[in-house]
Amino acid sequence: MIRLGMVSFLVLFAFNVKANEIDMGDIDRGVRSSKSRSIMFSGGNENVAREMLERQRIEEEKRKKTENEARLKKEQQVFRPYNLFGNGYKISAIINGEMVSNKDLQERANLFSLTTGLMVGEKNKEMVKDKVLQNTIDEKLKLQEASKLGVVVSESDVREAYNNFEKSNGVPRGKFVNVLKEYHVSKDMFMTQIKANLLWNKLVARKVGRNIGVSSKEIEDEFLRIKKDMKTPKYMVSEIVIKKKDGEHIDELVEILQNDPRFELYAVQFSQSASAPSGGKLGWITSGQLAAPLDRAIKGLKEGGVSKAILYRNEYYIFRLDKVYKPGAKEKELPSEDEVRKFIENRKSDEIANKYIRDLRNKAVVEKKF
Repeated sequence: MIRLGMVSFLVLFAFNVKANEIDMGDIDRGVRSSKSRSIMFSGGNENVAREMLERQRIEEEKRKKTENEARLKKEQQVFRPYNLFGNGYKISAIINGEMVSNKDLQERANLFSLTTGLMVGEKNKEMVKDKVLQNTIDEKLKLQEASKLGVVVSESDVREAYNNFEKSNGVPRGKFVNVLKEYHVSKDMFMTQIKANLLWNKLVARKVGRNIGVSSKEIEDEFLRIKKDMKTPKYMVSEIVIKKKDGEHIDELVEILQNDPRFELYAVQFSQSASAPSGGKLGWITSGQLAAPLDRAIKGLKEGGVSKAILYRNEYYIFRLDKVYKPGAKEKELPSEDEVRKFIENRKSDEIANKYIRDLRNKAVVEKKF
């Protein structure tokens, strides 16, 4: 599912090239060696100074030319879709009676590559295939739920969201459609995904209600937890969780993560835990807070390190250790009451949204045809 305003790629249409500042000290040293009597440079020579300026100008032009050639080469690279769903035209899935073709899924796979920056290859093709299918199922369920409950969004709202998407990603207005064409994605399909997200926001807001009640007791308890945490050694950890039944390609995922720094991006797309929308971030955890096998795996990591897949009960866990906190090094400031309240509200809202989509998935009738 595409999250507007949070895509991981940037489309660059222009480069602002800064010229290097001229090192006057180099010029001064050069003309000093000429034993000139120039009044501008002690012992300098105006001809030498001009020659050095000219050489720097030529070098600057060469640098700009090299950068422009590299930029053009990157822009001219042609996207070649990785065929995930076969040739011809056939029905690949039926979601609550609504048919989805292999062409629909392939188009969404192309869009997945565009919006995440993850190119599909032999190592990740099966994971991407499963993710694209799940994203498509979720999209259809959201649209179907909105239709059933009479929740609508206007075409002007969809266009505004599209324009905001272009703006937030630095794309000149109306130009993103050209990028979609390069990736073999129709604008209609992209707009449908935007519409599904807008409808989902409305559906969740209806579930949540205008206000999520946060009591004084909840705020007080959260403050006590924060204060206790500040006095305890802890680890800032991110996770990716994959159910055992879906872990056929878990080793390939670990290999990718150990060579690709974009852990958060993979967590958002592939993790099956509640932390996935936040990039897999668990926040600060204390020693012994997790089950013993998971705790040992985290303690065995260096900052920035990624663990192997640890099978615990019916799930695989992959961790990245982001930071280690030792009390006394530097006391952190406590958040304000408003910040704590907002944190609790967001946590409750996320829990409601996650339960909502899980319930829709559990009730859905999905037939996979490939």
